[in-house]
Amino acid sequence: MTRVGVLGSPHQAVVDQYGTVTPDGSAWQLDWWIGADDRWHVPTREAAVRQKLVGAAPVVETSLRVPGGDAVHRAWGVGGPVGLVTVEIENASPAPFVAALVIGPAEEGRVRSVATRGPWVTVNGRPAMRTPRPASRWAAEAPGETFDVVEAGQAQERAFTGVGGRRRRLEVALLHPVAHRTRLRCALAAGAPGRSVPVDAVDLSLLPGAEEAAAGWDAQMTRGMRVALPDERLQQAIDAGRAALLLIAEARRRPSADEVAALEDWGFDAEAGGGWRRLGMRARTRASRRAPDPAPWRTVQARLATATTTFTWPDGPAPLLRAARDLLVAGDEASADLLVELPSEWRGQGLEVHDAPTRAGRVSYAVRWHGARPALLWECEQPIPLRAPGLDPAWSTTEARGEALLAAPRDRPPGGLSFS
Repeated sequence: MTRVGVLGSPHQAVVDQYGTVTPDGSAWQLDWWIGADDRWHVPTREAAVRQKLVGAAPVVETSLRVPGGDAVHRAWGVGGPVGLVTVEIENASPAPFVAALVIGPAEEGRVRSVATRGPWVTVNGRPAMRTPRPASRWAAEAPGETFDVVEAGQAQERAFTGVGGRRRRLEVALLHPVAHRTRLRCALAAGAPGRSVPVDAVDLSLLPGAEEAAAGWDAQMTRGMRVALPDERLQQAIDAGRAALLLIAEARRRPSADEVAALEDWGFDAEAGGGWRRLGMRARTRASRRAPDPAPWRTVQARLATATTTFTWPDGPAPLLRAARDLLVAGDEASADLLVELPSEWRGQGLEVHDAPTRAGRVSYAVRWHGARPALLWECEQPIPLRAPGLDPAWSTTEARGEALLAAPRDRPPGGLSFS
C-alpha cells in the first residue's frame, strides 16, 4: 500500500499495487476497470500493470496496457476540510474507451447502499465520490458478480439514482466514456467516517493536477536533512521515504517508536515532537535508546532489494531511513562520524549531505574526488570532533568548517583484511 494525502490533514488514503484506493477508516474502496476495443481489462487480472510515483511525491501512477497505448490511473491527496483525494484516469491511447469506477467493500468494510445526492455519489448514506458528469451506464451486484454483468454488456442505461438495502453487500460499477487523449477526474471524500463534511463547495475544475501536487511536495522536501547520492534508486527511495514518513506523522493512527526516531534523524523536528507526544511510555523508551545500525549499508541494500516500485514496505519507510542515516552521519553528543562506510559502488563519485541533525547542532558535508583520493568539505553549527571512517579512518578534525584531501580508501576484500 502507498499512502496519499497532504500535510496538515489527517484525511488520507492508501493505494494498492493495482490502483485501488481506500480512504483511511472507510468501509468502501474504489477500483477501476477499462473497457477497450478488444475486451475489458481489470488491473488485478492483468500482467501488463506498472506502477510508480510522480517524482518522489506520494502521487501514485498506475498504468494498464490497452490496444495502442495505456490507461493511466493517478491518485493523490488534496486535503481541505473534506479531506479530498483526487483520482484521475487518462486515456493515453489512440482510441476511446470506457472507464468503470467500481465502488465496493473495503477489506473489513461493508457497502449496503450506493446512491446519488446532487453531484455526489454516496456510500452508506455519506458523500463518497464526485464525478464531472453522471455515469452513462451502471451495474450493481454482489462483490465478484458485477464484472460479469458489465462484461456481458448488460449494464443499465437508465440514470443511476441508487441501490441497496440494509442486508445487502454491494459492488457498483459506474461507467464513463473517456475519449482518446483525454482524462476523467473525480474526487473522493476521505473525511473521518461518522462526521459531516462540507462537500457542496467542491469544484473539480479547481483541484490541483498530479504535477502540481508533486511540485508542492518537492517544496516540502527542502526542509530537514537532505542528501544527494550517486545511487539513483537509493536517492529515490530516500526521497519517497521522507515524504511517506511525513504523511505517517499526520495520519490518525499513532506512529511507532521507529517512525518517531526516523523523523528526528532526518530533522523533521515539529513532526517528531508531535509524534513523541502520541507515543506510550514503552515506545518512548525504545525511541530514546535506539542503537546505531552496526552494518548500515547491508541494511540499506536489503531494504532496497525488497522495495516495491513505489518504495513501500509492510513495516514502512523508517527502517530504510534510519539505516541510511546511520550510514551517512552517526555519532553521539560529543562527536560525529561522516560516511561510516564507503560502498564500493560509490568510489570516485561525489555525494552531499545537508543539515544532518546531531546533539551538537546541524552538520553538512560533501565528498569530491581527486583521482583515487577523496576531498571532504564540511560545515558544522559549532565545533565538534569529526571523523570519516568510511573514507580515511586516520583523519579527524575539531574545526567547525573546512576542507581536506584524504588518503585513498583501502580496498576491503571478502574476509575483512585490507590492503592498499
